Amino acid sequence: MNVFFVNFMFLVYFGLCQSRRYDNFTLYSATPTEQYQLNFLQNLQSQKYIDVIFWKRPSKLFNDVHFIVNPIDSELFQERLNHFKLEVHTLIPNIQSAFDSQKIKKYTSLKTDSFTWDSYHSLEDIYQWISDVALKFPKTVELHSIGKSVEGRDIYAIFIKISNNKANVIIDAGIHGHEWISTAFVTFLIKKLIYAQDIGDDRLNELANKYNWFIIPIVNPDGFDYSIKVDRLWRKNRRKFDNGEGVDLNRNFDHNFGKYETSTNPKDDNYCGPAPFSEPESKALSEFITEKREHLKFYISFHAYGQKLIIPYGDRIKHVENFSEMDNFGKQAILRMYKLNGVKYSIGTTYDTLGVRVSGSSTSWVKNNYKPKYVITFLLRDNGTYGFALPNEQIMPTCQETLIGLVELMTAKPRRVRADLFNASYKITANVMLLITLCFLK
Repeated sequence: MNVFFVNFMFLVYFGLCQSRRYDNFTLYSATPTEQYQLNFLQNLQSQKYIDVIFWKRPSKLFNDVHFIVNPIDSELFQERLNHFKLEVHTLIPNIQSAFDSQKIKKYTSLKTDSFTWDSYHSLEDIYQWISDVALKFPKTVELHSIGKSVEGRDIYAIFIKISNNKANVIIDAGIHGHEWISTAFVTFLIKKLIYAQDIGDDRLNELANKYNWFIIPIVNPDGFDYSIKVDRLWRKNRRKFDNGEGVDLNRNFDHNFGKYETSTNPKDDNYCGPAPFSEPESKALSEFITEKREHLKFYISFHAYGQKLIIPYGDRIKHVENFSEMDNFGKQAILRMYKLNGVKYSIGTTYDTLGVRVSGSSTSWVKNNYKPKYVITFLLRDNGTYGFALPNEQIMPTCQETLIGLVELMTAKPRRVRADLFNASYKITANVMLLITLCFLK
């Protein structure tokens, strides 16, 4: 037998064996209502005496917490739940089955229309598609590498310029490897901007012509690729340390570095790194933003999950600068999104919406250093039912509602909008007011 073939098959088999699986890991939701329950969950997060991976961390009382539990620790976990009288709800009994249903569709090179949003796509195919798009539309689309990742992959920015304008929009996604839906939306946005004149959306066409669009679909190509091929829940980049792997790139920016909701342990998902901009990915993005800062009007970062619009600053409790304006525009966007699919988003700072303060994020760094008028983070679907296991059939609806929300946000004018859009206590009156508002937005 051919020695090369034997070695090749060994490497393939070895790679498959090395892939991390989550068979029979259960996805749970819990809502701590007593301080001792919250303490239990937070200690579980820090001490790791049960194999638990938090998807939505325990932050404060009455905030939902999402996590998966290794089946080998299920009995101990249940005993602890009983001890602390903490009620949990099973969302997905076997999370691996949900991951397996997230199909990766193959893209046919040079056939740009074969790239669709009914499936997810590999790093190689996304890179091939944006390269083909640039080749197909040479007058309006340029593709540039803004730097290299830890493992030497290019970090691409696609530049869409339909007319001569000065104002810039920078959009990024995929800063966390496991947030596949963020990259799916940004590729969807690229296509919609290029074809804006042909699809009959006047407001989108206006935006496409009004700004220079700089879009980075995958800030963290190593982590994204690793999440597809090895560990579906991989979040960080792929930097190797003596005692762990990876840096959370959205904790690595030089804004209150290492102070809030970060870790100094490379084994943790929110490890901030040894120093600000220690990672080539965050450094490349920061240098690119710095280069375009002079005419930067919008900086928008797409993440998952949570169904929220997050206004800077992530590390502060008090609202600052143009918060009220962004809050008003964001609420108009939320109403548009709700009208399309009935999916509810919320808006506020990180502290308002998640109950935590976060240091070292890209949006806070951009807002603090360059003061663009509009900076916001979209946390896309869902609200925890699937989380990072968002099924294929929700990709297109997510993209459609997010595009509507983005267009509304970027074209909104000050309007009177209810402070609490979806509070059940309003009952019939709230529903009537909502319908009136939606009619007004038509």
